Amino acid sequence: MLSIRAYSVIPVAGLCALLSIPTLAAQPAAGGISLNQTRVIFLSTDKAQTLAVKNTGKQSYLIQSRVQLAPDNVTAAPFIVTPPVFPLKPDNRQLLRIIPQGAALPADRESLFYLSVLAIPAQPSQDIPLARVSMGMRFTIKLFYRPADIKTAPDSALCNLRLSQGVNGVRVENPTPYFQTFGQLKFNNTPVNLDAQPSMLAPLSTQNYPVQGRVTQAEWQTITDYGGLSTPCKQAVLSTQETP
Repeated sequence: MLSIRAYSVIPVAGLCALLSIPTLAAQPAAGGISLNQTRVIFLSTDKAQTLAVKNTGKQSYLIQSRVQLAPDNVTAAPFIVTPPVFPLKPDNRQLLRIIPQGAALPADRESLFYLSVLAIPAQPSQDIPLARVSMGMRFTIKLFYRPADIKTAPDSALCNLRLSQGVNGVRVENPTPYFQTFGQLKFNNTPVNLDAQPSMLAPLSTQNYPVQGRVTQAEWQTITDYGGLSTPCKQAVLSTQETP
């Protein structure tokens, strides 16, 4: 899923200091800046992956990109992005090249990282000494590292989740080697609020969803490699014990 946040950016002595608190939520292509995809699938056999940053607005931006461990964890991940910093003029685009750094990652399941792209509005040269405040936009998308040793196709795994109900709610188990991100999840035809509940299950993990009453049927769609919704999956929910 594509996440975009806006930040206050203050040029100081020719550099931009980024405040730690986001000030508002932005929309895709906000300020004319957009990415050409909402996620990156990096196969272990790939030497590189590319992604385009496009500026359809009337203002120039300074673009800074990196791959990190989590959206709010700036610790570097085992990938580099080139060019890491570049100016992007109006009506122009730039390809980012993502290159692995040879880290030893699990070979039996996917690993997850995050590509962060910060777009800082350019300031006229005469304004550089001034403490002018402008708005910088940070785009964050998921980067999935996918080992070649995984034999099951992603499309074949999306309906393989296992669901059961106990006293604490509906337990969803992901026995697959893939991250499964719900685009939609329903219990007894009632949508689960995925803004308030976790929407992504890591490989070989479980997640509990609190519910009221007996759940007998579940239906879901996951986010595909292309950012769309998968075909619906349906499954009966087994009860492991009687709920109160």
